[in-house]
This record gives sequence, structure tokens and C-alpha cells, in this order.
Amino acid sequence: MQHLSELFAQATEYCQQFVDLLDQEKQALLDQDMPALQTLIDAKAPLIAVLNGAEKAMEAQLQQLGRPADASLSDFILSLNDAQLAQQHAAFLNAAQACQNANLRNARLIRHSQHINGSLLDLLRNQGETSLNVYDRQGNASRTRSGRPISSA
Repeated sequence: MQHLSELFAQATEYCQQFVDLLDQEKQALLDQDMPALQTLIDAKAPLIAVLNGAEKAMEAQLQQLGRPADASLSDFILSLNDAQLAQQHAAFLNAAQACQNANLRNARLIRHSQHINGSLLDLLRNQGETSLNVYDRQGNASRTRSGRPISSA
């Protein structure tokens, strides 16, 4: 069981490193820093591979300890009556949840940025509701637009 506890501790550390990268990614997304985003993607890839390896090692260890296929991980950990293992498992779950939350946050930022960029492209193409035919085919301000000129606003 000591080995499983160590695996949970390592996976927790990897998750915390991943959250740090996701926090850096958030800032790069906000700054629209494409070179930094590429660097972070390159840094995340090996960490994802390490996390996948940690998951496989934990599954193998759990199988060795006799975890039934139909038992939840939390129930099985509690059934082992090892306080340190339960603590490591809880820390791992918290770190994994932090990863998921940070990843969802970044996904929302990306979707928002895509929506804004799409709206701007529609405006430039003179399409969609947002443009309301602001420009004619030659790129000049549309004369059919009613309203006051900017100088009299």
C-alpha cells in the first residue's frame, strides 16, 4: 500500500504542475501571446503523458491489491483502512479537480475569443446582424444607413 500512496503523491505533484501550466496558459490567452501558448502546449504534452503513465501505474497497483471491478476507487481506498493512503487519495482528487477546473476555465476563454473573432470577421465581411450593412461593396460607409453623423452626435 505504500507504493500506491507514493503513486498518489506523485500524481498529485504532476497535477499541481499541470495546473501551474494551465494558469500560465490563461495569462497567455488573455494576452493573446501566441509564442507563449505554443511553448505551453509543448510543455503540457510530456506532462500529459506522465499523468497517463501514473494513471496506468495506479490501476495496476489497485488491481494487485485486489480491487474489485465493480467497487469505486474511494470505497476501495476506505476499505483498506490506511489513513495515509486515504489522505494521499483525497489530495490527488483535489489536485485532479483543480486541473479540470483550470482546463474548463481556459476552454471558456478560448470559446469566448473565438466568438469575438468570428463576430469581428463577420463585420469585416459585411455579414451577419452585427454589421447592419455598415459598408458597401467598395468598402465605403453605406449611404443607406440612417442616423446622425458622428460629428453631430
